[in-house]
Amino acid sequence: MSGEGMTGMKVQTISITVPASRDEVFTYLAEVANIPHWAPEFCRSIRRCPTAWKVTTPAGERFFAVEPDRRTGVIDFLLGEQLDEMSVFPLRVISMPHGSAVIATYFQAFGMANETYDRDYRALLAALRGLMRRFGGGELHADGEDAPSFYPNLVTGRFHETWDFYTEVLGFRTVAECDVYVHLRHPSGAQFGLLQEEQDGAPAELISCTDGRGFWLSIDVPDADAEHARLQNLDVPIVEQPSDQPWGERRFIVRDPNGVLIWIAHRIPIADHLPEMAAAEA
Repeated sequence: MSGEGMTGMKVQTISITVPASRDEVFTYLAEVANIPHWAPEFCRSIRRCPTAWKVTTPAGERFFAVEPDRRTGVIDFLLGEQLDEMSVFPLRVISMPHGSAVIATYFQAFGMANETYDRDYRALLAALRGLMRRFGGGELHADGEDAPSFYPNLVTGRFHETWDFYTEVLGFRTVAECDVYVHLRHPSGAQFGLLQEEQDGAPAELISCTDGRGFWLSIDVPDADAEHARLQNLDVPIVEQPSDQPWGERRFIVRDPNGVLIWIAHRIPIADHLPEMAAAEA
C-alpha cells in the first residue's frame, strides 16, 4: 500500500456514557446481528457465511468477528479481507454510578493512509453516537486535535459582552488577558483572540470593529445536536438548524454579539458522491 499521506501512527480514544447498565450494553454490543442497527455508517449489511460473518463496509465486503469477554467487559471487533489477517478494534464497557461507559481506542494500522484512518474514525464517532441514541442519550468525549499554530483574532466594540459569550456560553477558557485583549482556548483545541476597538497605537486596519460580514468561525464539538439543544435553551440566536453536509460534518450556525456567524459541527462520514461543485473544488 502507498505510504502517501502518512506520518506517525495515530491513536485516538472515544468514550460515551449512557443511562443503561453494563450488562445490558455489553449484551447488545456482543450480538453480531446488532451491528447494522447502531453502526450503519460502518456496517451497511451483514450476512452469515459457512465459516464466518461478512459485513458490507464503505470500503467493500470484509470478514467480521466479535470476541466478547463478559468478565472484563472487553469486546474485540475483528475486521479484514482475509480470515487470517484481521485488524482488531478493541472496545470496553464499564459500570458507572448511573449507567455505564463505553470506551473505544482506534489505532492506525501499519501502512494505513491518514485519509483512510480519518474516514474510519469519523465512522466510529458516528457509530458511538448511534449507540447513545439506542440507549436514550448520554455524553460523548473524544480526543481533541493538537493546538493550532494559526488562529483568528477579532476586533470588537462589545469587548466584555463578547468575552462572556465565548467563555460562559461556548465554553472557551481564558488563557491570557489584559485590559484590551484576551486570548481564549476551546476544549477542542481551537484558539481565538479578542481585541477592543479604537486602541491607540494599533494599525489602522484594526481600529474599527467587525460588523459580522466577510468573516466566520468554525468550532468542532463531540456532538453538534447536544450543543444545539444546550445553546437553544440559553436563547443563543440560531441562524441555521443542524443538518448533515456531504463533505463530512453535521453542523448548525449561531450568531455572536458582533453579528459573526459561528459554524458548530461534529464529524460524520463523507458522502459517497459529493455534489459536483464540491467535487470540482477538491
